[in-house]
Amino acid sequence: MDSAPWKLLQYEGGEALIDVDGGITLDGVRRTPFPSEISHAAICDQGIVATWVEHELRLARMALLSFDEPFQDGMSKAELRLNRNTAMVKGTTWSHIVDAEPLALTAKDDKIIFALWTRGIYCIDSDDNEIWRLPLFDEELKSPPRSHDVTAIHIIDEEVYVWTRGGKYRIIDLSSGKILDEKSLNIECDLEDVFSFSNKFLLTSKDGWAWEVDGGEITVARRLRGTIQDAVFDGEDWRIISWREDTMLRGESKPRDDLGVQLIKQGETWMVLDNQGQYSPHMND
Repeated sequence: MDSAPWKLLQYEGGEALIDVDGGITLDGVRRTPFPSEISHAAICDQGIVATWVEHELRLARMALLSFDEPFQDGMSKAELRLNRNTAMVKGTTWSHIVDAEPLALTAKDDKIIFALWTRGIYCIDSDDNEIWRLPLFDEELKSPPRSHDVTAIHIIDEEVYVWTRGGKYRIIDLSSGKILDEKSLNIECDLEDVFSFSNKFLLTSKDGWAWEVDGGEITVARRLRGTIQDAVFDGEDWRIISWREDTMLRGESKPRDDLGVQLIKQGETWMVLDNQGQYSPHMND
């Protein structure tokens, strides 16, 4: 493959493989709609909604790519340098210039929820109409730098869970944007990602710590070797891939030759997509 995989998005009717250079492969055809990496991506009812970030040029875009239209190659990086203030993602249903760093994004059906640094938390529909917006979390004295930045957003039934790097989370009504609750886990952490299954969550930090949160309470805390790349709950326990390791949260770890990128269920078997684009069973199951 042209570039290492970053994320595989599965949807009814197929799957889209996004690589680390911003290429998207559908049905064996790779296209690069914008000449930068994709920082966040999710499936909504009309296609892929994603954010593109070019750190060197300090610019970002957000757009929706419909599965009903062929994906297209956008401009080159050299052309982007000359058109940085007007260039858009190619072949989109809609595309916007984003004037702040995208922190997190998720989608469910026709709802898209995202957070922008120093701006707020937003809910739009897949036709690009704003439904509601909320301010970010309040900063506290003596808190670590950027500890109140949003690090993950999940839609669970009709509620939105928004997590910060410092371990706070907010529960929001999906339809109205009303804040239903705001809590803190009261642990010292720098969360890198949060994985969910119903109202069960796995929080992961940059130093390898993982916490299972069930019903608002921490039920398991464990430190792994290296940061967690992906995790899924298989109905009994969390399956985890970290730095060259496969792990069960409540069980053992097994070494892995290549770097795992994502856990994918194929039939009844949990497989690991690695950075070479190959699949192999998780935990050698």
